[in-house]
Formats: sequence, structure tokens, C-alpha cells
Amino acid sequence: MKNVASLAAAVAIVSALLSGAAADARLGPRLYMLHLNGYVGDPPEGRRERADLRLRAGQTEVRFQVTGATVTSGDILPSTIFNRVRPYRPNFVLRGKRELIERVEHAAPGDHLRIQGGWRPGSRDLLVSSVEALESPSGGAKPPSQPAKP
Repeated sequence: MKNVASLAAAVAIVSALLSGAAADARLGPRLYMLHLNGYVGDPPEGRRERADLRLRAGQTEVRFQVTGATVTSGDILPSTIFNRVRPYRPNFVLRGKRELIERVEHAAPGDHLRIQGGWRPGSRDLLVSSVEALESPSGGAKPPSQPAKP
């Protein structure tokens, strides 16, 4: 009787583990939500940021210096994601609403941005959900151009 109970418990454990693995296989690779803070262009002389990325935004390749990054879903580190896309050029291909992609495509060197999107392992696509202009950490937003005085 004790062997039957042990066998039944083992079968229950194995079936529970297999059903979880089957559910993961059906869902496909996990989508990680990645938040990137940084600026467009080359880093200042002698400075190195968390990551130096190349982003394909529309028809343009944009150099983006990551000053801060977080993953808000899952248990992967931003540095792990950067290491996985590092061998490729561009590192990420931005996908999403045209107006969001154009914000990155038309950003000027020195513009600070927060880019949020989803990334799946094995892909270079970053599924962009938002792009925000940020103030420069050195004291305020980029000054607006002044009209010429007569």
C-alpha cells in the first residue's frame, strides 16, 4: 500500500511539472519590458555609459548611449539583454507606431530620451510602447531656438 501511495505521488508531481512546461512551450519566448534612458549621439570624451547601442529607427541608424536601464517584467538583467544583442548591427530594430519611431529617428545628437518597449530573446526587435523626451541631467531641457531680433 505504501508503494502505491508513493507511486501516485510521483505521478502527480511529474504530471504537474510537465503541464507547466507544456504551457510555457505554447506561449513561446517571454516578452521582457525594457526601459532605456539615455541620449542620442557619441559619448563625451573619456566617458562610457552603461551601453552604446545602435538603433534602427525607420530608415535611420541612431547611436544611443544608455545611461540607465531597467527590466520591469521577468528575471533578466538589462546587461544580459545588451550582451545578447551586442554582436548585431543594429543592436535593436525599433517597431511600433510610426510617430514613436519618428521621435527617435529625428532626434538630434544630445537629445535625452526614455524609450520603453518589449524584447523577446532571440530577436533584435524592440516593440516600442513609448518614447519620451527627458531633461538633460546637466540642468534643464535643450534650449528652444530663439527667433532672430530685428
